[in-house]
Amino acid sequence: MRKIFKIINGEFKKNKKILVFIAILLTIGLISGSLFITIINSSDKKLVLETISNYFNKVKTTEIDYLYSLGTSITSNLLYVLFIWLLGISVIGLPIILFLLFIKSFILGFSISSIICEYKLGGAALSLSYVFPHHILNIITLAFVTMYALKVSLSLVKLITSKNQINLKLIIRRYIGVLIITVLLCVISSLIETFVTPHFIKLFSFLIK
Repeated sequence: MRKIFKIINGEFKKNKKILVFIAILLTIGLISGSLFITIINSSDKKLVLETISNYFNKVKTTEIDYLYSLGTSITSNLLYVLFIWLLGISVIGLPIILFLLFIKSFILGFSISSIICEYKLGGAALSLSYVFPHHILNIITLAFVTMYALKVSLSLVKLITSKNQINLKLIIRRYIGVLIITVLLCVISSLIETFVTPHFIKLFSFLIK
């Protein structure tokens, strides 16, 4: 266990600048998404709030098809991170990777603010049940794969633009390892989303009128 923490700490120190940049981007996305609910027009706002209300009422009253929900969640999560991973091995993928990370945090911030806007003070508990823990794990997973996608993409740029030699085979081998870890995290997140999150929401269902 100590060795694992040592490796993680070493990776953090090596990639500190990239991680700080990713954290700033995620924060901007969350804040932007949270504020967006206040600037959309009244008809769009009404539609969003009705969608939020319908979602929670459906979770509260409907029997969940766990197999279908799990399949949908795994497919959605895997496609998103796989796209980011593939963009990492393309030189032109850098801006798209950053946009995908930003938009994910933007949607999360927008969802949280919409829940709070619909259910007022009770929305804080509902948003917590909606976000924790699977959305938190999703964001961590996306930050993880984004960090390595940026590293690989920057390495390829250096390979093209400079005479410096890099061990491309080693980089790709490690990058495949990142994909395997990411897939496992996605599956764990989907399992939590399917089998845990609905019960958290039902626990706070008394806040839904």
